[in-house]
Amino acid sequence: MLTLPIIIFMAGVTMYMSFAMLARQNALVACRRSLWHSAGHGGWTSMKLEGTVPGMDEDDGTQRPRGQGEELDRLQQDVEPETIARTTNPRGREYWYRIWDNLPGRHESKAEQPFKTAPLWNFIKGPARAEHKRDSSPWHFYHIDAWKIARAGPLKEIFEAFRQNLEMQTFAPHFEPTRDDIMRRWWHGDDILSEENQYN
Repeated sequence: MLTLPIIIFMAGVTMYMSFAMLARQNALVACRRSLWHSAGHGGWTSMKLEGTVPGMDEDDGTQRPRGQGEELDRLQQDVEPETIARTTNPRGREYWYRIWDNLPGRHESKAEQPFKTAPLWNFIKGPARAEHKRDSSPWHFYHIDAWKIARAGPLKEIFEAFRQNLEMQTFAPHFEPTRDDIMRRWWHGDDILSEENQYN
């Protein structure tokens, strides 16, 4: 008789823990579904450049930080030492780090699943939480705009000179198409972006 309360308590804990484990499994299924459903459909976060406002991108329930992920970490060990060794120019090295910090590589999803808590089991924390990560090594040009990174970094002074003397000035109508073509192709990569969009 003395052991009966202990047996009942342990049976209750076992049953309640099963509810908690089921809730966690449902949360894991939900976050994995969210992540794999969004793969190839959503956009990456804005590149880490001057003037960008974090959190302005459409949120599809997944996080896509730039410059993070195990795939990029492994790739960095193979690529970075040889790349850095090729130049002593500080602007060239800064450009390399800017590009690397903006590479898209990781998808991350988190989910919560609540479960009811009886007063007796308050020591079991809820809700159940789960997360799922997926690293993706390939990316498209429009995911990593090297020209835009250069405009914000080592080519900023040159870009500002073009922008102030071409883009912000008034010219004769017959010269405007040439001016617009220079700015689009040299500094905004519109021709390459248009080619990329044809295959997506």
